[in-house]
Amino acid sequence: MSPSPSAPTGCNYTCKLYFDPRADQSDTGGYWITDDQLRQRLANLIDTEERIQNASVYSNPLSSWQATNAMFYHAFIVMETNDWWWSIEKNTEGITIQRSRDIGSVRDMYQRKRRTTGWTPLTKIRKNETTGGGNTTIKELINYIWRKDCLNDVYHLLAANCQIFAAMVFDRIKSPYNDQVYFDEAADLPRSTTSSCYMNVDQVFNEVQRLSASETFTKLEIYKVPVSSWNIPDFFVPVFLLPLFLIITAPIAAPIIAAISALGYTTTKISELFSHHLFVIFETDEKTYWSFERLPTRFTIQRARNKDILLKECQRISRNTLLVNLEKSDVAVRHQNMNAVLEFIWRRERCDIFYLPAAFCGQIALQVYDQFKRT
Repeated sequence: MSPSPSAPTGCNYTCKLYFDPRADQSDTGGYWITDDQLRQRLANLIDTEERIQNASVYSNPLSSWQATNAMFYHAFIVMETNDWWWSIEKNTEGITIQRSRDIGSVRDMYQRKRRTTGWTPLTKIRKNETTGGGNTTIKELINYIWRKDCLNDVYHLLAANCQIFAAMVFDRIKSPYNDQVYFDEAADLPRSTTSSCYMNVDQVFNEVQRLSASETFTKLEIYKVPVSSWNIPDFFVPVFLLPLFLIITAPIAAPIIAAISALGYTTTKISELFSHHLFVIFETDEKTYWSFERLPTRFTIQRARNKDILLKECQRISRNTLLVNLEKSDVAVRHQNMNAVLEFIWRRERCDIFYLPAAFCGQIALQVYDQFKRT
């Protein structure tokens, strides 16, 4: 994406991230990283599994002539992990992440130049708010920034400035993104009693990237089963409350129905689809299988070497239907892996919905199927 010259004061925005891994050493330098390189390049440069101990919002004046920075100021985040101090911020040039053994090199310096301060006690670098790390790793935070498409969000004086970016990052650390995903990397093996399959979206990106890096999809299948015979491993809405939920979720359902209509489905066919739950199964060149489906309050992603387990069970609970009741279509698939599916679903919050009635859940699988089948 090219920078927009019309964005107020953002005409020099590069859509890149500058990373300085040793801001406290004069004989080292930084790296410019594009959006496409963001997650993999940083993973190669740093220990992305470091957990954030605490984070603070800092501010400094925009000009040395200011008498106070109460209204006009630059905001940035300083984080502490076990071994490092980090800063992250956005300005008219791009996003900058710095790392140092001492706090001064990231708190008081920006790209190796001293931060702007004023001539009064009210215009020094100021700490405004602090929070615990919430067990968030650096890699999860990077995933979050990538998912939010922050690098391509051109700087805007009012709509996409440093203060908005700092608040977004701080809120993510303060209140970890809690949209839960059920992820089972070995659904056909006994599960460890010490591990949990529930995690947030950014953690799922980590796990899927680790497991699917060497895999490529070779086949895609879509299955359907009547909702009436499907045992949903999730909370359910009583029948007498369903009309109320349908009214509440109408704004959510409308774009889903529109997307399905755009695929060429008639009204009758759409009605039939909403009476069934659908899920997809991908086969890879490593002879592993991935299932992907949406439940009312979460997404479920399962991986196994035994495909039958994915057909018969969801979240290790029987689907409560005979296998012969399932219908399937199989097609060749684009040469991608599960990372691409996650990007399709969660990049820019395509399906960031907390509750989705069971009748609508399967339509997410239909969108995935249409996106990844080879045409």
